[in-house]
Amino acid sequence: MSTPGVDHPEERSVVDVKAVSPDDVLLSFVEEASASELVLSVGTDAAQRRVRLEPGEHLELIWRGPEELRSVPAELVAVSTGDDPTWRVRTVGPASRGQRRAAVRAPLAVPLELKVGGTVLRGATLDLSEGGSRCLLAAGGEQPAVEAGTVVPVTVDLDGDRLTVDAEVVRHHPREDDRTELSLRFLRIGEKREDTIRRRVFAELRDLRSRGVM
Repeated sequence: MSTPGVDHPEERSVVDVKAVSPDDVLLSFVEEASASELVLSVGTDAAQRRVRLEPGEHLELIWRGPEELRSVPAELVAVSTGDDPTWRVRTVGPASRGQRRAAVRAPLAVPLELKVGGTVLRGATLDLSEGGSRCLLAAGGEQPAVEAGTVVPVTVDLDGDRLTVDAEVVRHHPREDDRTELSLRFLRIGEKREDTIRRRVFAELRDLRSRGVM
């Protein structure tokens, strides 16, 4: 007996799609699901562009199960075109524990704090993944400079669940106002905190999908 969520992803869930060509991890949504076949929205790359794959492509589907990441091998059977193109895929092996292939990112605004020396800089994320965040700091007052390459403690507030992790400042983004916009890369985050962020990111992606935003 096949168990949804364990042996295959459930309907309306988010899945990572690992294809042989291109060698990239794509983001997709499950439109229909059964034990042997799934209908997925056509996968998008990191730039949110739909990726063209041909029938016969071998895939690995990775999703968040009830207790852990799950994975199942699959084959692309058919491609349906139109305003909302889909892939029909067939599972070709048993599901197993999944391994992370990439950090799935969602546009998500949650409170964020950076500690620079003895100063706490407050702001919010613009997007978030288990790998890092693009964030915008609040304006006002004299603030210490945060140089690219600096490693700082960062606290992200996920609905009251405050996660603190070291992060490297990867990039400053130019702005026309006096606010500071940064790209951060999380360091030594640990699997438990990765899972917490990933659950929140996937929940946001499902919500955006249900509202027709993605």
